[in-house]
Amino acid sequence: MNEEKCDKIRRRHVLIKALGIMSLALLMVNTVNAESFVYVTNADRDNVSVIDTATNKVIAKVQVGSNPLGIVATPDGKKVYVANFGSLDFPGNTVSVIDTATNTVTDTVTVGFFPYYGVTVSPDGRNIYVPNMGSGNVSVIDTATNKVTATVDVGYHPVGVAVSPDGKKVYVSNLDSGTVSVIDATTYAVIDTLNIVAPFWIDVAPNGKKVYVANRLNDTVSVIDTVTNKVTTMVVNDGIYPCGVIKVNPKGTEVYFSGIREGINETRWNKTAVYIVDTATNKVTGKVKVGSLFTEMVVSPDGAKVYTTGGKTVSIIDTATNNVTATVDVGDKSFGIAFANFTASNITDQNTKTTSAKKMPAGFNLMIPIIMIIFYIQKRST
Repeated sequence: MNEEKCDKIRRRHVLIKALGIMSLALLMVNTVNAESFVYVTNADRDNVSVIDTATNKVIAKVQVGSNPLGIVATPDGKKVYVANFGSLDFPGNTVSVIDTATNTVTDTVTVGFFPYYGVTVSPDGRNIYVPNMGSGNVSVIDTATNKVTATVDVGYHPVGVAVSPDGKKVYVSNLDSGTVSVIDATTYAVIDTLNIVAPFWIDVAPNGKKVYVANRLNDTVSVIDTVTNKVTTMVVNDGIYPCGVIKVNPKGTEVYFSGIREGINETRWNKTAVYIVDTATNKVTGKVKVGSLFTEMVVSPDGAKVYTTGGKTVSIIDTATNNVTATVDVGDKSFGIAFANFTASNITDQNTKTTSAKKMPAGFNLMIPIIMIIFYIQKRST
């Protein structure tokens, strides 16, 4: 009899442990399934739109500096840095720092003149790299203090920046020098300068072995071997002109770039499509039309979606089908774009004074019955 009772108790303990493990798993799911938001710069309104990726709705607008273009979020999603380009009459030289918990500007950092699109962040989130197009240098901002800790002279009109996955090297495309500067991220010394025809946007593969450079007004994408710094040329297709942004997906299997087929000057700025290149074959495998003013894009961390800016909308591409599945009206001309992930938010629209409630954590609804079952089993066991 005692043995049977002990067996029942053992089974209950096993069940309790199993339910406990299930609860832990659900909590882990809650952590992994972080909330996601897309931040978009609207240059003509001097603000940033915040899009909730769960609803594809603009939930906030944050006033920043003059003519904001480049934008990047820290890996933890707590801060967003916005490069304020300014105008020819009033050159911009600031970066606005947005606290994503409140969607307010908490700091403004002075950098070089005309900070451009290619602002990016180191993989560890410690440094922001800002290409100052008008100053011919790159400002390095410490995210802990929001102070410029280094200024690195590069080529003429730096526009794009990419950081190796290990954070040790920084690659800067210098549009009007026809070069890419390679910076040692420890000493901030330029350790190599690579000759590339009209380099514009730039991105690095997730494994760190290759850097891809879109060559403006050219039929090519340059590929840099990061071990040897040897440059090879990928001829993507006649007449496409990869003249703008270029991004590598998280798996490193595909490269996305903006391009056009028309080869005359009057139509080269009419960037109407995202082209997809298979990195194994260096061949164009797809094309997605997204609008007449396509300017920037970002790939979601899971690689499932590509968000593109242009005009007053943000287009969302499903990478499984290469179709535009949604379009978000931001109300203003959209330019730069960044993806921010975090587990908690208190989103406040500083313009409309509206606040979105915190989302219910993933798996939370299942947690309550599990806890009740555990208490019930414990009570029956006593």
